[in-house]
Amino acid sequence: MRIQLHKRIFLNFVLVIALFGVLGAVVSAFLINRTTLDEAQRRVSLDLRSAWDILHNELDRLQFFVSVLSTGKRVDDAYATPDSPANRAALEAVRRQCGFDFLCLTDGKGKVMMRTLQPYKSGDYLSSDPFVAAALKGETRKGIWLLGPGRLRDEGGDLEERAFMVFEPTAKSKPRAKTSEAAGMVIVAAAPVLDEGGKIMGALYAGSLLNRNHGLVDKIRSIVFEDKLYQGRQLGTVTIFQWDCRIATNVILPNGNRAIGTRVSGEVYDKVLENGLHWYDRAFVVNDWYLSAYDPIQDVEGKAIGILYVGVLARQYDDLKWALWKVYGTISVGVGIFVLAVGLIFARRLTGSISDLADAARKIAGGNLDLNVKEPKTDDEVKDLTRAFNVMALRLKERDEKLRNAYAELEETNHSLQELNRNYLDMLGFVSHELKNSLGVIYTSARALDTGLVGPLNEAQAALARNIAKSIDGAVKMTRNYLELARIEKGELKARLQKADVIEDIVNPVLEELKPMINERKVTIEQNLPDSIPVYADVPLLKIAYRNLLDNALKYGNREGRVRLGYEEKEGMLQFEVWNEGRGLSGEQMTRLFEKFVRFDTPSESSRSTGLGLFITRDILTKHGGRIWAESEAGQWMRFRFVLPAGNPEGGGHGT
Repeated sequence: MRIQLHKRIFLNFVLVIALFGVLGAVVSAFLINRTTLDEAQRRVSLDLRSAWDILHNELDRLQFFVSVLSTGKRVDDAYATPDSPANRAALEAVRRQCGFDFLCLTDGKGKVMMRTLQPYKSGDYLSSDPFVAAALKGETRKGIWLLGPGRLRDEGGDLEERAFMVFEPTAKSKPRAKTSEAAGMVIVAAAPVLDEGGKIMGALYAGSLLNRNHGLVDKIRSIVFEDKLYQGRQLGTVTIFQWDCRIATNVILPNGNRAIGTRVSGEVYDKVLENGLHWYDRAFVVNDWYLSAYDPIQDVEGKAIGILYVGVLARQYDDLKWALWKVYGTISVGVGIFVLAVGLIFARRLTGSISDLADAARKIAGGNLDLNVKEPKTDDEVKDLTRAFNVMALRLKERDEKLRNAYAELEETNHSLQELNRNYLDMLGFVSHELKNSLGVIYTSARALDTGLVGPLNEAQAALARNIAKSIDGAVKMTRNYLELARIEKGELKARLQKADVIEDIVNPVLEELKPMINERKVTIEQNLPDSIPVYADVPLLKIAYRNLLDNALKYGNREGRVRLGYEEKEGMLQFEVWNEGRGLSGEQMTRLFEKFVRFDTPSESSRSTGLGLFITRDILTKHGGRIWAESEAGQWMRFRFVLPAGNPEGGGHGT
């Protein structure tokens, strides 16, 4: 059955409208979901910020408390007679009134003089505690910290019992070897105690335990969410995690108990605790969906020790989303009817050339640009459209040809650049190798003159021989660095690990090699190293890395200064230290320290540097499965630390 053209166009128009309707529905669904989710995430991020403000207010209140109390008469009386039960009771009354969990006084050396809770433990030293240490330096310090079970027991009361957590089985949580946690998370503030002459005579600190501190999380929820309900449920929840375990929460289990001891999911664990990032998303918490926000809790040393969580009931935003869908559906139906009516009117005005143009457009979309649509005989808008379409197709074809030619030229240029870089690396390696061999012969001859192996020299000749040997030694080191750079750039520098001893195979040989420089600069070497440190390493490469660090310390450290070589095993890694007295580096310089060809020499330094030593050192340590970083105090000292795996990175075992 033959159908009139305008009817066929109208039917196609209807189909297009339907397709656009589906597309519009998909896009609208995305936009509605995105809009509601963005609004929810904005809200939950503001709620999380408010929760942090309340927690920081608690810290500020605690800091104000210790600052004021440290200058009061009660503290003076306690220092005068620390064994007085009356003085202890007076301080305990103040602690109870202010609502904190523990209070303690120390003397000027960090020795505990008085605790207000039973068993009233005293006499232990807390000079290594970061809060007490800061107070004994005249600073008032506040922050979040973890206390072990022994320390909680010393502080007294029921702190140890309140802190103890048994892990509850939790779906999607990360497996842990431990089944319980005995440490406690606390907020602490400490202030110095001064005598009448302004001299520090001790420290006062106080704090609150966050474990099972439901009053705090309920207070945060009350302030942030105003205790609002949605369909009979609390709109928001707040949780404090110690590492991945809930220690204070108002999330309720189906049995009506708080979800103490349950743990966070592995996804949140990896992102927030392992990588220190924020996490905002929809999450199923115990028995309902929440729009959740997780922030890492860091201690005063910047380490992640837990998570602060805020969640908003997702059901509220789901209902809002469905309400928007109803509004959108009503509007879409009305607009669709109107558009179909308009389409029926304009369909009669179109001609058969529309089909030709549609076919041509599909061919262009498929990549066929070599076409020309026949123009209709009628002189109307369709003819103009066809002519414009043919011009457009021609322009597209010309542009496609230009792009293909440009791509071919880029491919040829890229090939030339790769060949040029390969030639550069080959030349760099060849020249460095040849120079190293030639300079080695010259250096050996100069040292023979200097040490008198070929006969005695007068003082001037000996000084000249030493200068020659010193200059050639610098050139050998420079050539060695360029040779290692060529191997790195060509991907030929690989670590071949075998069992070795850091002291016997690396430290002692490097010290012996640099002994002339140590003696010449009159540097004192302090070795805080054990007799043996087993490791899996490529000894020649690791010796280069250690030599670069020690050479750096000698070269840029103070003449007649100190260089300290340290070591400790930390968290399954072997950590080494090379520290020296010297001018150090600024913060801006530290950011560029391990870049290639970066030097911070001053005009007064006679030693030459390629700016490659630390770049090569970092690459070597990375190939060993380790890493390196630097610390400095400008004008005082410089320290490099690097870590290596305690076992074999390739085999997964531990060294013995």
